Amino acid sequence: MAGSTAADPICTDEPLLRLESLKVYFRAARGLVRAVDGVSVALERGRTLGIVGESGSGKSVLARSVLRLLPERSTIQTGGRILFDGQDLCRLSESELRRIRGRRIAMVFQDPMTSLNPVIPIGRQIAQVLKYHLGMAPKAASARALDLLASVGVPSPRQRLEEFPHQLSGGMRQRVMIALALACDPELLIADEPTTALDVTVQAQILDLLHRQQNERGMTLILISHDLGVVAKLADRIAVMYAGRIVEQASAEALFGDMRMPYTAALFRSIPKLANPSHTRLEAIDGRPPDLAGELRGCRFAPRCRFAGDRCRDEEPPLGRKPPDHEYACWHPMHLTARGGNA
Repeated sequence: MAGSTAADPICTDEPLLRLESLKVYFRAARGLVRAVDGVSVALERGRTLGIVGESGSGKSVLARSVLRLLPERSTIQTGGRILFDGQDLCRLSESELRRIRGRRIAMVFQDPMTSLNPVIPIGRQIAQVLKYHLGMAPKAASARALDLLASVGVPSPRQRLEEFPHQLSGGMRQRVMIALALACDPELLIADEPTTALDVTVQAQILDLLHRQQNERGMTLILISHDLGVVAKLADRIAVMYAGRIVEQASAEALFGDMRMPYTAALFRSIPKLANPSHTRLEAIDGRPPDLAGELRGCRFAPRCRFAGDRCRDEEPPLGRKPPDHEYACWHPMHLTARGGNA
């Protein structure tokens, strides 16, 4: 839009974030790795999108692509657009992006221990963000850092201001990361596996914290996980990724009520069930995901799918649609295979 800057919101009725046919490849010795291969998704303001899939499905690459945090030397974006509030982030300069990263779009990374600076006290790390993006004076930034730590449930927040990351537990470090991400009241928060390596009780606390902060701030949220059970707690809409592509997406209610893609159903069956007896063997998905640098023919899940036929191995299924907005890529969707029909 003429006359707009990277920091100025653009008035539009469009979703806050829209990815259009995004393709992100990596250069590797064995060829191009198609980590994200034609992903399209939209996220409305104030809503939560859950992105789910096994490790290596492209979830984190997709998230980092939004903020253009991938190494330019080894990354190729071969197509697509990333529209945030009407602006194509792919066309912005690095200086323009710096006015958006942390200020309007923030991210909580998987491992807070490697994301926090180990030699700078917690309080100073938060204050630096406030001084850089909001121009706060040191005293005001320190006071705001204290308020942020208290708001995310860090106990004895004044004491924590002077502590270093290694002095905190995993759950406390993740709360600090959330405080850092929320420091500038971003419009969009991307939480990439925020509960990884945390015990079940702490996981629930972190998810409740994200939900509460989203409601209080009117924030839009992307929650990335390998666990359908995690995103089910918060997501309004869920996108399931496999081998660099979205294979199913729908509202959370529609997805859990009528799964169409066998991969989605397999992910759901792998969730531990409280009703099962103790020591019940967890169900795993047989086989391995395809090599994204190799030849990809037909449905990428076909080698692991018990419903796969010749067409699945030869032709790649497009994203079909069940009205109003349930999309799935499968020649033999679950509602037909369950009654012995053909797609």
